[in-house]
Amino acid sequence: MENLDSEVGRGDEDAPDVGPRVRYLRRVNRLRLKDVAAAAGCSESLLSRIENSVVMPSLTTLHRIAKALNVNVAALMDPKDEEVCTIYGPDDRPRQAHVTDGGDGSTAEILTPFSEHRQLEGLLLEMPAGGPMCGPFQHAGEEVGYVLSGELELVIEGGRHLVPTGYSFFFMSDREHSYRASGDVNCRVLWINTPPTF
Repeated sequence: MENLDSEVGRGDEDAPDVGPRVRYLRRVNRLRLKDVAAAAGCSESLLSRIENSVVMPSLTTLHRIAKALNVNVAALMDPKDEEVCTIYGPDDRPRQAHVTDGGDGSTAEILTPFSEHRQLEGLLLEMPAGGPMCGPFQHAGEEVGYVLSGELELVIEGGRHLVPTGYSFFFMSDREHSYRASGDVNCRVLWINTPPTF
């Protein structure tokens, strides 16, 4: 089991507090702490600290917890009710940032609010220069992205692809994939996938 218990602390007080929603969804599904922890590949101790808002999980850990709870990450981050039209300003978007549990250091701003009927999701991802790989991930769906700045290193089924600023990419999500910033500057990507899985 991967050790994700390296640090304690929330890091960014403006980041959404996902702990209560993780706990609520776990209890609604009648899952024990150890069941979700095992499915998410983390310790019960870490999951308990996340649920109690002591630790802010990394994007990778949050993705694994969401998968263990059979929801997408937006369901944990954005409790906003479904509206006819949702408009987020630059400071309004749900954001997962400043990880503290040994994660990859990426941040994500969610462009699409949570809805059980939504068919796609959009993210603004920013990866720090020199950061570790985010992933691997593998799930149903399709993904498309556009690199806004920096250069993206995308590894799909072992094949390495460098995607510079102004370039786009597409792949089937059931192919194992990982990503990170390539080079010495942060990488910012507009990333869209369907169905929602993040």
